[in-house]
Amino acid sequence: MKFLLTVYARAEVAVPPPDADRDFVAAARQSGELIDCQVLADPSTSLLVRVHDGGTSVADGPYAGPPAHLAACYLVDCEDRDRAVGLAAMIPAARHDAVEVRPVMLAAGLEM
Repeated sequence: MKFLLTVYARAEVAVPPPDADRDFVAAARQSGELIDCQVLADPSTSLLVRVHDGGTSVADGPYAGPPAHLAACYLVDCEDRDRAVGLAAMIPAARHDAVEVRPVMLAAGLEM
């Protein structure tokens, strides 16, 4: 089953350096469960794009304001939800912010 582990950081906490999750990434790669990972730039660099009545508007982001912003995401392929939770618990942000574990849906529906 595929899960997206999304890491959230509080606005007052600095964005972690790209290697902050190094131990998690190494363990998930070694087990063959890590499919992809992305650490995001500071949320102040984001743009919000909306289309209304045929017109496109662009505004400075981020979409979600305080108290938290999306900082990183990891796509993993695990045996079950419990294993995905175990992997999420290895990410340092889980100790002071949050890591969301969400199943990934395929075109045919939820892969569960």
